[in-house]
Amino acid sequence: MSYAIDTSHPSPNHGPRVGADISMICLHATVGGIKSSLAWLTNPASRVSTHYLIDKTGYIYQLVADDRAAWHAGASQWFGLDSGDIQRQSLGIELENKNNGVDPYPPAQMTALLELSRHLVTTYQIVPDMVVRHLDIAIPKGRKTDPASFPWAQFKSALYTHTVTAGPHGAIAQEDRRPGALAARYYPPGTPIVCDDLTSSYWHVAAGDGFIPVGQVQA
Repeated sequence: MSYAIDTSHPSPNHGPRVGADISMICLHATVGGIKSSLAWLTNPASRVSTHYLIDKTGYIYQLVADDRAAWHAGASQWFGLDSGDIQRQSLGIELENKNNGVDPYPPAQMTALLELSRHLVTTYQIVPDMVVRHLDIAIPKGRKTDPASFPWAQFKSALYTHTVTAGPHGAIAQEDRRPGALAARYYPPGTPIVCDDLTSSYWHVAAGDGFIPVGQVQA
């Protein structure tokens, strides 16, 4: 990641993951400004926090370590997961925003969010259905509206679609991700390749040509 992450405002509002793997990202909006949000999310009396907080300039704070379960989702449900499951398996990202449906998400903030989210998706192998908004998972439905007016479709598309460039020796898409898998297509050096997913070791070609080892392309 090219963005520095500020860890100087730790929150006490978290618990153990109890062995659960990280499999979800949930986006929130702060409703307040950055100073009041930092104060609230790090106040033990609030009983609430999140892993990351991104202000409107794109500055990223990490309030809770990834290996801890931040208290951010509340009563929630998603694909058979209950509130406890979601708390143990998710990462929460707060965006500085009034959440009134009018306040914009500036380009700098969106760029920082996209880079952070790509890093987390890659690190923890998070699939598209498990990147959600608070309003998607909160129960009962309508209990939460955040992040209001967030450009959701564009964000999800950008998060899981990325153009890479074949390296100086070209790139070979394999039929699958097994070592020694058969080659499906060769891309000459400098060829732009649209991909729609990234694991820790392979890009998946959006056109369905196969999987390209990360070392063969330039992101």
